[in-house]
Amino acid sequence: MKFYVSNSGSSCTKNESSPYAPVIVNVENGELVHQRILLIYGRAGPQDMDFESKITVEHHENNFPSTTWQVFNSHFKCLIHLDSGLNNIKFILDTKPFSSDSIPLTTTFQVYYSPLLQNPPLNLAILVAKDSKEIIDAPEEKEKSGENKLESVKAKLRCAAYLWQAFTAEQMSRNEFGRRVFRLDEEWTEDTISNQNPGLRQTARIHIIRSSYTLKQILDPDIAQQNPNRVDGKKDLYSIFMDSLQEYGAPFDKQCYVAGLILDTHYDTSPNMGFVRGHAALGGGWGNIRLGIFGSHLTHAWPRHLEEVVSCFQDNTITDETRLSNDSGESGTWWRCCNIGIGAFLHEVGHCLTAPHSPSGIMSRGFNYLNRTFTVKEPNNPLPMTPSEEEGAHWYRSDVVRFRFHPCFRLPLEPPAKIDLKDVGADFWILNDFLLVKCLAGISLIEFYIRNNIVGYLDYSNDENNNQIEIRLKIDEIIKNYGDNNNIIKINVVSKNQNDTFLENLQKFSKESKIILPIYGKAFKSNYLGKIDESLTEVKVLFKKFTENKSITLKRMVIKYENIINSITFYWSDNTNLCIGRDRGGVKREFLFEAEEKIVELKVNSGWYIDGFEIKTNLGRRSEWFGGHGGSKHVLEVPDNEYEMIGLYGTGNYYVNTLGIIYNLRI
Repeated sequence: MKFYVSNSGSSCTKNESSPYAPVIVNVENGELVHQRILLIYGRAGPQDMDFESKITVEHHENNFPSTTWQVFNSHFKCLIHLDSGLNNIKFILDTKPFSSDSIPLTTTFQVYYSPLLQNPPLNLAILVAKDSKEIIDAPEEKEKSGENKLESVKAKLRCAAYLWQAFTAEQMSRNEFGRRVFRLDEEWTEDTISNQNPGLRQTARIHIIRSSYTLKQILDPDIAQQNPNRVDGKKDLYSIFMDSLQEYGAPFDKQCYVAGLILDTHYDTSPNMGFVRGHAALGGGWGNIRLGIFGSHLTHAWPRHLEEVVSCFQDNTITDETRLSNDSGESGTWWRCCNIGIGAFLHEVGHCLTAPHSPSGIMSRGFNYLNRTFTVKEPNNPLPMTPSEEEGAHWYRSDVVRFRFHPCFRLPLEPPAKIDLKDVGADFWILNDFLLVKCLAGISLIEFYIRNNIVGYLDYSNDENNNQIEIRLKIDEIIKNYGDNNNIIKINVVSKNQNDTFLENLQKFSKESKIILPIYGKAFKSNYLGKIDESLTEVKVLFKKFTENKSITLKRMVIKYENIINSITFYWSDNTNLCIGRDRGGVKREFLFEAEEKIVELKVNSGWYIDGFEIKTNLGRRSEWFGGHGGSKHVLEVPDNEYEMIGLYGTGNYYVNTLGIIYNLRI
């Protein structure tokens, strides 16, 4: 989406007499963007010679000071500050390195900034122990300057978050999803994003979470992620951070997204330790909080201000491993510490925003190349860092497809997700040689895994109606394209409501879903809902049974439940019965079938067990809702009118563990 101002001043202007004036490559003049700090890539100066120069960025009608950025062999990258509304930006090239007249060349560029205030923000939080010293690990020279103190850490986290935002917006644009991006929770306060003129601005809010947990608890070596002998069963750092957010209250008392830095992380060099304590790199969430956390042991290398971004990503100072961590053996210099500290933290924020591990990019270990996004020079590398040289500094395509439909990335003209589809998951059916996938919330992505590694995906983000709810896939083509019969293929369906639904073993499901039944002959089983327990015996419940030319019909169901279904007992016209689960009491309800009446649809909520369900019959009747409403929502019905439901199947022990349907071709 682009925004153009109607008057003639909206055009990009430059020194027409010189082909060496700055040219912006990655952003169109007058474009609409949604982030405060915009990443610019451009060309300036002669493109057929080696030289180094600089570009000064000036902001007209903007209270942000001028900044200076490198030009290397005509390539430049810079980060420009934007205010809401129209921004007039000047790019001024120093021509001294390649021109005798030394006259600066100027390009004026316009960008319109509109923050996505309607979307939930990413919140920034720093966890501080109850008795914290409020300092981080840092080299001696930075300790003397106070760069190891809490106020400095706040500035570093704020700057890192704006780098995340600028990087992600550029990646979304490169993947043709516009410049949609998550917004940061901001407030009007003393800004630190520039070291020249702090002043009051609308800037990222940093929540200081003063925990009830002590330093001893947070630095407990038994829960340190890098401790090879850590102890299972103790409350881990992720749970401690979660507890502390809940104790803090708003805005963490409702659905929220959080990037959490652990302030008191410490690299312990004592003989019995030799690892980082108080650190965990984890992302995900539960309840209303989605959270990515990281320790502060590499934060000493981060920039506090935009003016420090280039120097920090190019600082080749050797890490003093007698006092500072060389994380993963990949942080031996400060610029690499900066990469891993900011980049690996972004990896955990990616998990917070639903991204899994990917074959390449940030959700792999591509963050080792994060510097290449923001600078045109890299230590010990003679080549300019153009976009084609950025290597792992990218979001993998399946990540950006997830973000495309994430509520944090919604554009103003896009309707919000429907509340009634919020928890809807996908379901699977076998149709002879095909796998049918259905999801009423719409399907954006299907991922294929072997041994928990993504080996391929199908992208449905650009379907014409943007409402892909049913997809048929040829099973032998999936096996041919993404694996073979010797490797288990796991399928994950990502729906547009951000739910993931896994089919753990395609080959097994394909084989076991085809069954032979007396009288009926060939039949199929849908995927089961709930979580399988291999020790439990599967129960098949046919609506109509046949003995000696006599049909026996299902007459009633008795359901017992609390928040989840304890048992379902089926009774036939010959007084026989079958039970799934265990009669453990609870609320008791009964459903009676009329003559020739049978089930044609089940609405089911399930997670680890069957939480609750409702049935619909061929006579149009619906039962009441039995059980609770936890887990994800599913609808089990026949794939199309060529088939009919002939029964159910499931397993149970203390509760009803799983449920599915049995169907065959209509006779």
